[in-house]
Amino acid sequence: MIVTALDRPVLARIEAAARAGEPMRLSMPMEVVSRATRALGLRVDELVPYFHAVDDPALRPFLAPEARGSGVAVSVVIPTHRQRPLGLDAFGLQDVETEVIVLANGDYDEGVRVPWEGHGPTRNRSVALARFPYVCFSVDDALPLGAGFLRAMVEALEESGADAVSARQVPWPTADTVTRLRLRAWTPAAGRTGPLDNVCALYRREALVRDPFDAVPIAEDWLWGRRHRVGYAAGAPVAHSHPRRFRDTFARTRDIHRERIRAGEAPRVPDAGSLLRALPSTLGRDMPGALGELLGQWAAGR
Repeated sequence: MIVTALDRPVLARIEAAARAGEPMRLSMPMEVVSRATRALGLRVDELVPYFHAVDDPALRPFLAPEARGSGVAVSVVIPTHRQRPLGLDAFGLQDVETEVIVLANGDYDEGVRVPWEGHGPTRNRSVALARFPYVCFSVDDALPLGAGFLRAMVEALEESGADAVSARQVPWPTADTVTRLRLRAWTPAAGRTGPLDNVCALYRREALVRDPFDAVPIAEDWLWGRRHRVGYAAGAPVAHSHPRRFRDTFARTRDIHRERIRAGEAPRVPDAGSLLRALPSTLGRDMPGALGELLGQWAAGR
């Protein structure tokens, strides 16, 4: 697929091609791409990583890591209960030696069958199965971008001397504006520090053997990261974002903040008065997501 213009229908085709693993080439000059992405509420560094090649050399620094060859080996672990992992083929095409372990616990009937015991215990099961010194945890709706993605993760880990590093989450081309803004703040385009997030994170296997994830249903990455030195791989982009629907946002926020409060963090919305004072801030185009977050924090505090 060769892209010579950018508009919303083209963004949808780019996303579909990325999900299908179709090679794409961006045949537009840098200045035109910059103007078009700004008009669409995007940034160049959020769009160009989806392409395998560009015509303008000025765009090359924004490409995802290309294959270069490496002597390292990585075990990739993806729990799933609903679908064939989106990144399965992409992880198998990396320029490092890779084994992909799919922890299947639902409708998907391939991989290693395991019972779902929550994010912490289920992922802990996989460490004994992993053969290689690095373990990359991901999720079934995340897509690593670039054949050098895992190598870039390993390089960031070794350069930082950390026990684990997270990838940079890039919104899907059709994501809404608020989702894009949230991801830009959560996993920035540059820097060496960021949150430990098992959407896609690389660990030293020895660190996981010494100190497994807590036996919690969610927020296992956040709890583990509090005890360890954590780095960030800004140069390793992974496509992952969700529409901010009320029900999903509420449930995930409630569950995560429940674990954070149990770990000693103060509630964000401790009482009904705080809830009422914060309600006006939920008005606007992101009302379902903002309201879901607010009520999720309040429910966790209760």
